[in-house]
Amino acid sequence: MNSDRIAPTAPSFRLGDHNGAPALFVNDRPEFPMFLFEQEISERDAQAFQAAGVKLYSFIEKTSFLDLGWVGNRQQDFSTIDRVMKTFSDRVPAGYALPRLHLWAPKWWLDQHPEDAVGYAIAPGQSAINRDASMASFAWRTETGEMLRSMVRHLLDGPYKDRLMGLTLSAGMYGEWHNWNAEYLPDTSEPMRQAYIRYAEEKYNHNLDALRAAWKDSAVTFETIAIPEAEERRSADIGLFRNPNDSVRLVDYYEAYQRAVVDAINYFAGIVKEESQGRLLVSVLYGYTPDMGYMPQEIHHRAAAIAHRLTNVDLLTSPHTYWRRGPGEDGALRTYSDSLALHNKLFIDEADDRTHLAAPGTSFVLATNMDESLGIIQRAFGQAVTHATGMWYMDHSSGDWYNAPEIAAEFKRLKQWGDYSMHLPRGRCSEVAVISSNQSAFYLGGDKDVSANFYEGPVLGKPQGVGELSAAGAPFDRYLIEDLEEGRIPDRYKVYIFLDTFQLTDKQRAAINRLKEHNRTLVWNWAPGYAGDAAEGLSVPKMEQLTGFGFQERVSAGGGSLEPKTVVHEGFDSGTFDKSYFTAGYNQYGTITSDPEQVVTGPYSAHGQAPATSDWHEFLYSDSGKVKLEAGATYEVTFNAKSTAAAGQDGYYYFLARSPSGGVAQDVGVNQWLDDAGQSYTKSFTFTLKHFDDYKLIWGIHNGGGLSIDDITIKKVREASAPPLSFKLDPALFPNNDTIYGETVLDPVFQPDVSDAAVWGRAVRDGGPVIAVKDFADWRSVYVASTPIPASVLNRLYKEAGVHVYTDSYDNLEANQAWISIHASKAGVKTIRLPRATPVFNIMTNTLIGTHINEFQIEMKKGQTAIFVLGNPPVSGHVTEGFEGGSFAASHYTAGFHDQYGQISSNKNQVIDGNFSAYGEAKDSMDWYEFLYSHPERIRLEPGASYKVEFKAKTVIAPGQEGSFYFLARSATGGINQDVGVHHWTEAPGDSYSRSFTFTLNDYDDYRLIWGIHNGGALSIDDITITKL
Repeated sequence: MNSDRIAPTAPSFRLGDHNGAPALFVNDRPEFPMFLFEQEISERDAQAFQAAGVKLYSFIEKTSFLDLGWVGNRQQDFSTIDRVMKTFSDRVPAGYALPRLHLWAPKWWLDQHPEDAVGYAIAPGQSAINRDASMASFAWRTETGEMLRSMVRHLLDGPYKDRLMGLTLSAGMYGEWHNWNAEYLPDTSEPMRQAYIRYAEEKYNHNLDALRAAWKDSAVTFETIAIPEAEERRSADIGLFRNPNDSVRLVDYYEAYQRAVVDAINYFAGIVKEESQGRLLVSVLYGYTPDMGYMPQEIHHRAAAIAHRLTNVDLLTSPHTYWRRGPGEDGALRTYSDSLALHNKLFIDEADDRTHLAAPGTSFVLATNMDESLGIIQRAFGQAVTHATGMWYMDHSSGDWYNAPEIAAEFKRLKQWGDYSMHLPRGRCSEVAVISSNQSAFYLGGDKDVSANFYEGPVLGKPQGVGELSAAGAPFDRYLIEDLEEGRIPDRYKVYIFLDTFQLTDKQRAAINRLKEHNRTLVWNWAPGYAGDAAEGLSVPKMEQLTGFGFQERVSAGGGSLEPKTVVHEGFDSGTFDKSYFTAGYNQYGTITSDPEQVVTGPYSAHGQAPATSDWHEFLYSDSGKVKLEAGATYEVTFNAKSTAAAGQDGYYYFLARSPSGGVAQDVGVNQWLDDAGQSYTKSFTFTLKHFDDYKLIWGIHNGGGLSIDDITIKKVREASAPPLSFKLDPALFPNNDTIYGETVLDPVFQPDVSDAAVWGRAVRDGGPVIAVKDFADWRSVYVASTPIPASVLNRLYKEAGVHVYTDSYDNLEANQAWISIHASKAGVKTIRLPRATPVFNIMTNTLIGTHINEFQIEMKKGQTAIFVLGNPPVSGHVTEGFEGGSFAASHYTAGFHDQYGQISSNKNQVIDGNFSAYGEAKDSMDWYEFLYSHPERIRLEPGASYKVEFKAKTVIAPGQEGSFYFLARSATGGINQDVGVHHWTEAPGDSYSRSFTFTLNDYDDYRLIWGIHNGGALSIDDITITKL
């Protein structure tokens, strides 16, 4: 390593505490971490974001993901990184870059190292899958690390070294450190087996007897450790739960599997830190809260607590929720943001919301007009300032989504307020803590990660866990159970919500028990602590000790296996869809063919053909009127197929079952494959339906090709499992709420004993208690047997616990010590209550609501965002009026004397700084010429307070005989006799100069600031700063 690589004058970047929260420091000055992220920073957006004052940028490459340029053994091509860095530097002359580098193993490398590729417990067969190296592969880490090291050297030795602030290191699915193809249950590779062995050796201290006792396997040795197969991973002992006593081997595997990812992150991050001598920041997309309940648990990040403690990583980032990001929804952060802050990590929200300007066909376009687009852009900003986090506005199109002057102007305005936020208290004020357990999922069986449903989903448009928390009227903080165990969490919280703590160690139970005082409320979601340490197994008594409730455990009797029963057999021998159990697909795609080249067997087959330009081509549906599939049951579908035309680039054939009412998120049985054209073959897929009664089977083609289907047999192979525990709230306690909650199948059901408790919610099916509230001497226990916890329940619990509730309108609210952000879920008047009287300033309308406000109202449209500063920014000393809006209307000031005197000038002879200045010009015959007033609604000065006013001035024409320029503060009701801060001056025309005046107001509440000219002359004013002393 060349120690001269980092020049003494190179820019510096670091994290540190600032005003109560982690902050990014650039050259030792705190910088509001607002980025622009595009595949390639477009010229138009580069200009707009530079004009907005944005200094931070991230990118990949216009037509591909940016990688290490690893083209062969010890061969590296830097041309792509050089080109994108040059493009960035040319377009953004004064910005800093955080390129996103993908560490994927190249195809040629995987061909040479097949043993290092991710393996799967379920064979993908001919399915089209993305191949990648195992996260545990030392060969991949070592060789990729060499390429990464040389990339860092190249960048720091190159012409753009002073433009580089760090690197985002990406790997796995879409660069987000998920393993690809989780539906096939990764990772069974030999490198992963070796990582599993190393984990076991460390955990059991190389003691074979300890390993055998824990795993209940008298024959196992460290050398013979094998990765669990699919059956074991899906297995459960009681309902969804595995018995900890009998599943240590599997839990150890999941621990090793998850740690392999974080070990890889730490290894690569360490190379960047070492090679840059600590100068470069490292960012990774990791630590997401689980949100893919339609996938196995192998998909999620389950070692976040370890990642939070990595010293080589500075920034963690993730997109906010995809489940609720439309206008009127919460767009909640998808991370444990407050846990990150405990460990001096800065979270960066990936604000990739599509505006209404996105091209037709773009996914997740939820805004339909400019107002809605601005509302979601502002919502993301409100999240950032209330959580003291960063954000990058991300345009996947590199130029289309933000292509409007209104949006460019909004980015500029928000960046100015972001800069202002760095002067304010940045700490959280929440009185509600949400506690999560990453490891609890290890103790759940099944083929889907049910624990994700406690956060997001499982059904679009229905109540969801984090969505209900966001609408309950008070901010909440997010932590991991490890933070509570270690005593890191502040003790200010009045309500603790244990969202997914199905498994707890004895130390964690002890930490929770210490909270049972000071009249705190502890809220438990389903099965808290049902699983314990390995020696304990599953224990209802442990749940009862933890919660103070007695429980009746009910395990579902459904879901039993049966002799396979054929529901449908279809060979299309009638020659028409009308006489079959199936129909043509979307838009009448698909036919019944008799072409010998397309028929699989018999005289006819169903056939679909699509050009390569066709993205998704669904050509065959089961007829919903003839094929009734039972909700919750398991089916096996077998069919013969024939590929009649090769799939296009990145294309494949696919099969799935979809519920129209549940939507794409409820798809099951999803399978993809490729086969040589002209060959016939048989496919068989088994899947379990979720609890929707309108599933249909779908066959389709992605990115072009031809496919025939025949001889379809549908068999029911397993009875339906228990339905979700749906519930309604007590109408006496929650009038006008007829919502049915609970879309997730949970098994066992734990029904609380409510003989000495209040019941707030009951099951729809049998009226059994679902939400129970029980008071003890020094604390309250609340058990919720299903998910989600309704916002109205939370709102009531908060109030009864003494939590300050800001609003009862069930809008999406965020708040910290200095900011409130509200995104309206519906139109109407919103009442916002404050914990104490304070000045309140609406940054959306640029108006001061008042200087001593306890409660205020605002009328909002659905999807509108309102953001408030708990202070009076124009007199804070941190807001400088530069008139760069180009008009008085865009400033905190007005023209003088009934709006007749004064103007905003762009004449360069009259401008002091920037593009505009306030300007007044009077003839010698004009006695008193007041040309600039502070706006009485935007700058309110408090009676009896002292202020300092600083500004820049420029004499354009000297005052006339006995003339001068002047400044003062005047009360309209008090009149001239109550003027204060009166100052006169003269200065020759020429360069600009500065003035500073300090004064104390008399007891009037309508003072305004006045600049004027006496006996002629011309004066420009700019960069006015007012500080209340």
